[in-house]
Amino acid sequence: MLQSLFKTTFFQNNASLSAIFHHMADCYRYLGKEERFRAIAYENAANILHNMKEDISVYATDVKSLDKIGGIGESIAEKIMEYLKTGAIHTFEELKKRVPYELLELMDITGFGPATLKMLHDALPISKREDLISALKNNKLQGLKGFGKKRIENMQRALKLYVESKRMLLADAQKTGNEILREIEKIPGVQKAALAGSLRRKKETIGDIDIVIQAEPKSCKKIVNTFIKLPQVGRVLVKGLTKVSVLLTYQRIQVDIRLVNAHEYGAAMLYSTGSKEHNIKLRMMAKEKGYKLNEYGIFDVKTNKKFAGTTEEEMYHFLDLKYIPPELRLNKGEIEKAALQKKTV
Repeated sequence: MLQSLFKTTFFQNNASLSAIFHHMADCYRYLGKEERFRAIAYENAANILHNMKEDISVYATDVKSLDKIGGIGESIAEKIMEYLKTGAIHTFEELKKRVPYELLELMDITGFGPATLKMLHDALPISKREDLISALKNNKLQGLKGFGKKRIENMQRALKLYVESKRMLLADAQKTGNEILREIEKIPGVQKAALAGSLRRKKETIGDIDIVIQAEPKSCKKIVNTFIKLPQVGRVLVKGLTKVSVLLTYQRIQVDIRLVNAHEYGAAMLYSTGSKEHNIKLRMMAKEKGYKLNEYGIFDVKTNKKFAGTTEEEMYHFLDLKYIPPELRLNKGEIEKAALQKKTV
């Protein structure tokens, strides 16, 4: 049966396809008026999928069965079938090569329509959000035709609000993070993995998802290559043997993973969990005692001999501190309190 070939995902197929078709519509809008009908067709398909109460795979026995759904033409039906079988859409991958894809996320912001973004991309070396932020900060838009002082101020204000709104609520981030984590744990060679960062500290809003993976060095390359090929991964930002950053297809959520050895796992979890202020205070404590603390462990400054790093508990214990739960790591007196508690034990 054809449906047995479909690649299962932790995101509902409707949500992933809806996001892809929305991004394809953005690409066609950017390419100009001659592609406006394609843009409308893909945006309509995205809305249909978003509002469906059943998973699209229920209807996907073949292209003709999908073609019967109102608003889903033969061409889009073929792409739905392609995604359900392979987890990707070739046309989408090719479209991303024709446009400054990283810049298109700004098209949903008031004042950043396709014509504006195309003008900026052609006039300045602007290909992603960070380029635009830098250009605005360094007054590089001044003097460009059509970009007066008032317009630039409005763009700065709208961009600031957009960046702030991209943060996820804790509950949504936990759901997405745990679903990603389950997929990672299935990859051969992964010994264990855990959520880190502000998500582990349970902040009210989350900017991105951090995950630490324990694995043997010989397995890291295969783990990385398997991870970036997951159908949920929309774009690879950074790829190395020990660090990877990607954007998920769904809502362009960023996921950062770090791969470490067993004897570094605790240090990596401590470092990746933060907060930054908490980590700085711990490093200062270690330095005062003649040690250095980093993401690999605690070492003697002179001999570089390693004393701790396998577990977080080991790290805190070596510094004469009681273990501090992630949600308390804010450098707001928790370290001093942990020192007193350790002395009374």
